[in-house]
Amino acid sequence: MGTIAMVASGKDGVGKTAVSVFTGAALARDGSRVLVIELDSGLRSIDIVSGVYSRIIYDLADVLSGRCEHDKAIVQSPMQSGLYVMSAPFNSGTISADRFVKLCTVLSADYDYVIIDTASSTGALLTAASTAMKAMIVTTADPVSIRGSRLIADRLYDMSVQDVRLVINRLVPERVYAGAVPNLDYCIDAVGARLLGVIPESDSIALACSGAGSLAPGSREYKIFSNIAQRIKGNEVPLEMR
Repeated sequence: MGTIAMVASGKDGVGKTAVSVFTGAALARDGSRVLVIELDSGLRSIDIVSGVYSRIIYDLADVLSGRCEHDKAIVQSPMQSGLYVMSAPFNSGTISADRFVKLCTVLSADYDYVIIDTASSTGALLTAASTAMKAMIVTTADPVSIRGSRLIADRLYDMSVQDVRLVINRLVPERVYAGAVPNLDYCIDAVGARLLGVIPESDSIALACSGAGSLAPGSREYKIFSNIAQRIKGNEVPLEMR
C-alpha cells in the first residue's frame, strides 16, 4: 500500500496546490508513482498548475457519484513526468467523506503516494484527515497564516495524524528582517510541527503555476522540491534554500 498524505493550510492563498504538484513531481522524478487529488468543491486550480486543463473529462465528483470509474478521472500531467492528477469539480457541492476515504484506500494500492490537496474548509480538512497518514501544513511567514496553521496542526494531532510537517512557503527574507515575524524558528515553534522545507517567493514557481512550463532542472526551486521529496521519504538532506 502506498502513502496517503494531505496538504493543508490555515488560510487560502499560501500555495497548497503548488506545493502539492511540485512535491508530487519531485517524488515522481525519484521513481515513485504519484497521484495528486484536489479535494475542493467549486474552486479548481490544480488543472492549470499541472497543465491538464484541456485534458479533463471527468473529475472527483464524477467518481464519487458513480458516474465513472476512477481511472477515467485520472490524467497524466504533460509537464510533470510521472505525475497523475484528479481534479476537483467546478460546481460546488458536498463530497461524501466515506466514499472519498474508500477511494483513497483503493488508489493507494496503485500509487506509491496519494497526495490530497485540501481546501481550507473544515469539511475538506476532516475528510482528508480521516484517511491521511502524513500531513504537510503550508504557511507563509505572517502572523495570520501562522496562527491558522497552529489551529490546523492541533486539529490534525487530535485526529491522530501524527506525522505532521511544516512547509514555509513564499518566503521573502526582507519581510522577516523587517519584523513581520521574529525569525523562522518562531514560525516552527508557533505552529508546533517539524520543518519539512522552506520555499522562497519565486517568479519561476509563479510562472510554472500558470501552466507555462515546469521548474527548470538544476534550478534552485527544482532542488528545493527535490529535497522536500527526499525528506518526506525519510532521507536526511539539507533544506536547500539557496
